[in-house]
Amino acid sequence: MKRSGFSLVELVFSIVVIAIALMTVPLMLGQSAKSNQFSLMQESILAARTKMGNILSFKWDENASDSNGSVVRVVDVTDGASALNRITYGDKNRRKGHIKEDRRRRMTDTEVNASLGQEVADEFDDIDDFDGDSAIVAATGAAGVQGKFDYLDKDLNFTTRVRYISDDVNYSKQTIAFDFNVSSAVNFTATKSTNIKMIELNATSINRDFPFLFRIFSSNIGQSKLYERVK
Repeated sequence: MKRSGFSLVELVFSIVVIAIALMTVPLMLGQSAKSNQFSLMQESILAARTKMGNILSFKWDENASDSNGSVVRVVDVTDGASALNRITYGDKNRRKGHIKEDRRRRMTDTEVNASLGQEVADEFDDIDDFDGDSAIVAATGAAGVQGKFDYLDKDLNFTTRVRYISDDVNYSKQTIAFDFNVSSAVNFTATKSTNIKMIELNATSINRDFPFLFRIFSSNIGQSKLYERVK
């Protein structure tokens, strides 16, 4: 009776093929780990960007609203560049560079200084209220911002700081090269308010070995009043 079987060449060839296949497993696992780490990094960046965009949607300062609260005005500061101070003659609700026309940017009707941090507990209505704020994007049942999020990372921690930085530059030049010098950042005090607030967001996670630090800046420029259709 004739029986079929593996020849020695076929057996060696099979062993080689299996060995090559097994060698690729660590590479595949390593690539998968890199892909997951990259996804975690992207989640952190996008979530931080969303958080900072949310902060910037708030008005620059608590005292910046006009009398009816519809438009954000420019407020006075205690330690800003003198070139940006309120004009002390003529129309005193403007600064240099403001156009004396209706619905254009201007300062508050009366002198009022920038506020200093959160004025009312648990009430967020301007940028500096977020100073010291902490938030956690966590799985359902954990502390912080809870919910069924489509995240790989279930432990995103955000800590926000808001500080003043120097706005001192030569404003008489036609072209201004401004340096956002973060080393000049100071905490909120009654004598250190300037025209630039720095929002600093620190994003950490137990799933990453290093934190991400994001910074964005917001200026005391008020806003123009838009024309609206009247019925």
